[in-house]
Amino acid sequence: MELNKKNEVEKKENDSREEMNEMINQSLEKFKKIKRGDIIKGQIMKVDEDGYLVDIQYKMEGHLPNTEKSLFSEKEGTITHTLEIGDEVYLYVVNVDEKNGNVTLSKEKAKYFQLWEKLNDVYRNKEKINAEVIEKNSNGLIVNIGLKGFVPKSQIETKFIKDEDLDKYIGKKLDFVIIKLEKRENKVILSHRLIVEKERKVMYKKTLADLKVGQEKDGIITNITKFGAFVDIGGVEGLLHISEITWRDMKDATKLLKVGDKIKVKIIEYNKENKKISLSIKQFSPNPWENVKEKYSIGDEVEGKVIKIKDFGAFVEIEEGLNGLLHISEMAWAYVKNPSELVSEGEVLKLRILEIEPEKRKISLGLKQLLANPWEDVKKKYLIGSIVEGKITQVTSYGANAELEAGVSGVIHLSEIDWEYVERPSSVLKKYMVLPLKVIKIDEDAHLIFLSRKRTLPNPWEDIDKFFKIDSIVKGKAIRVRDFGAFVKLDKGIEGFVPVSEIDWERIKHPSEKLKKDKEYEFKVIKIDKEKLQLTLSKKRLLPDPWFETKKKFPVGTLVEGKVVNLTDFGAFVNLEENIDGLVPLSEISHKKIDNPESVLSVGEEVTALVIKLDSRRKKISLSIRRAEKEEQKRFMKEYNKKQNVDKILFKDLFGDLFTKK
Repeated sequence: MELNKKNEVEKKENDSREEMNEMINQSLEKFKKIKRGDIIKGQIMKVDEDGYLVDIQYKMEGHLPNTEKSLFSEKEGTITHTLEIGDEVYLYVVNVDEKNGNVTLSKEKAKYFQLWEKLNDVYRNKEKINAEVIEKNSNGLIVNIGLKGFVPKSQIETKFIKDEDLDKYIGKKLDFVIIKLEKRENKVILSHRLIVEKERKVMYKKTLADLKVGQEKDGIITNITKFGAFVDIGGVEGLLHISEITWRDMKDATKLLKVGDKIKVKIIEYNKENKKISLSIKQFSPNPWENVKEKYSIGDEVEGKVIKIKDFGAFVEIEEGLNGLLHISEMAWAYVKNPSELVSEGEVLKLRILEIEPEKRKISLGLKQLLANPWEDVKKKYLIGSIVEGKITQVTSYGANAELEAGVSGVIHLSEIDWEYVERPSSVLKKYMVLPLKVIKIDEDAHLIFLSRKRTLPNPWEDIDKFFKIDSIVKGKAIRVRDFGAFVKLDKGIEGFVPVSEIDWERIKHPSEKLKKDKEYEFKVIKIDKEKLQLTLSKKRLLPDPWFETKKKFPVGTLVEGKVVNLTDFGAFVNLEENIDGLVPLSEISHKKIDNPESVLSVGEEVTALVIKLDSRRKKISLSIRRAEKEEQKRFMKEYNKKQNVDKILFKDLFGDLFTKK
């Protein structure tokens, strides 16, 4: 019995010893697994100035320094841990010193290697990762994925991204895929574009399958051009043409939109073959011109906003897409030089509808029709012939405009400024000058009064007969020389006119050959017309008339010699002496019938002609070569008879031998 008991005790002791050895061996086996490069889980046991004492389930505790070099940011340099006793953290085994019983740990390296392991898994499995955009640079975006990932500009969206558009991504969380990993350089390249493209492919098929004309879609503006905007309506882009943005008449309707705007559009056209989609915003509301005559009538008073000002008037928006023209002539009863004097852009006006033309999309508006019309009693207030007071509002090349009262204007023509000729109205009249004027005509239809300044001044033509007589000689200065003659300033404020035909007896090409501007000459008064206020002068009539000498030298019947200077279809011009030519008509050149003078004459040829006519009015000499030959024969025979003392010589006596038969 005792032996048995003793054996049982020994057996139990052996079993306990074996269990203890097994437990120690198992624990030692765990301790052997910890080595440099392992990532293990530990618990903070103690905190001191040097760092943290960590229970790592090993035969010795590990040590984690207070500070470590950052592996995620070069700028930060080092990081300081803030841990408390009891905190459990993952740690990287930096070094195991069994001899001295030291295990050096790193929290930063554990975090770094765990992150890269996760990124590798995401990259291998082509998974997407959601991260926040934290900053930008000239080449793209920087994203926080535990470390800084980079998204090139070409990988942000499917469309080109401008530098100024990068700001809108900062702070946003987006989905990305990893397209490149470089652990050695701590570099991760990401793409958001691949996510978008994948999503758009799915949306594209779904949207096109259900798309129909007339559908209303929510869209996002992706791009704006001169001709309109492109709108994403669910993976598919449609064109919102500039003409379909608004009913308003706008030069650049795209100014109403901006990229990224969420808008509602209507499908107005869909070509399944080329996948072209046309969109519209304006068709959500009716065309305002279709029922314009139902809403408005001529004579209606409406309210509108001035949207554009031109030299000829202002365009006014009555309602969206419905514009009218307020012409400058309909702004006020008074003269308006520029529309901006009365109205300004953005101003709201009360106006009257004057005309509606839906087919031309035109509405004519009036502002002055809502004001009192001063022209209703103009004829009573401004009698023709009465003297009124006017203020010059504008001086022009043709005269001046004058205001008699608000809304009542008149015009002073150049010829009504002064009794003397006025070359430049501005030399006499100045803007804002107030002066007496005479009413000479009223045009009620044109709302215009014709005025005269000169008729308020003494009329020098009333006593013209006292100072100027027909055939009297006067002195005057040439003040204007024209192609047709010259105007001459005389005494008493009278202006005379010298026609070009009265300047010289010789033909001249231009009056300036004989009369120089601002030079004084003597003239003969040849005509006075008080009604037309015209006094005609002559300079040539003070000179000897060469025609009288010509008539004496070349009386009718005279035989003359000259040189042919010109040949024409109707005859030949023969120069008799300096500045005196005679005309030989075609019929007077030869006894024979000829078609043109060149057949018998040539320029420079010396000829003998007979003076057959003198035209005193036209100062012309008519000659005949044909008759000159007969006259020469006649005179020859007469002379011959005198020498022979016979009364008559027969033709056969002179030339009979020629006809004698042989």
